[in-house]
Amino acid sequence: MNNSARANIAARTQTLIAAVAFMIGGLALTQNAQAADGPPTPDEYVAHVGGDARIVPAGALKLDGGRMICGHRPTVLDNALDDYAAAYPGFLIINPKLMNRVSTPVKKWIYSHECAHQFRGPDEETADCFAVQRGRRQGWLTDAGLEEVCAFIKPAKGDAMHLSGSHRCESMRRCFADSKVR
Repeated sequence: MNNSARANIAARTQTLIAAVAFMIGGLALTQNAQAADGPPTPDEYVAHVGGDARIVPAGALKLDGGRMICGHRPTVLDNALDDYAAAYPGFLIINPKLMNRVSTPVKKWIYSHECAHQFRGPDEETADCFAVQRGRRQGWLTDAGLEEVCAFIKPAKGDAMHLSGSHRCESMRRCFADSKVR
């Protein structure tokens, strides 16, 4: 191989190395941009919604005198939330105005349902079961309380994520009655 051929191969190799380095750098920038576009932190959520939204540290939330815990996850209180509660990766959101309209067992079930999404994922039936079993184990959900939860969700129509309220209630009754739950 002559010097000219060697120089040509070296130039191509340098170009290839530069192209690979550029692609790797671009990939790293894309990944960083995607991370920045991920779910908000509790602080970012509160800054975005403004108003009177505030963060309650993990383990400090009380619903009708009972302390509610969802691992190490804080809860954001947001009166402008368009539902009773929601779960974002790493934290829960509660609408105190709406929660004040329901009974204690329903409040605790709602909170526990949203907490379940933190540990069990997006499946609604799994979250329902987690919530009623937690309530049974912790003693705040009785047969009568489960009937209050069922009355609360009975009017709900099914959608892409949820079964109808009556179907959800049937499933929760089975979970609540499961003798393996302690």
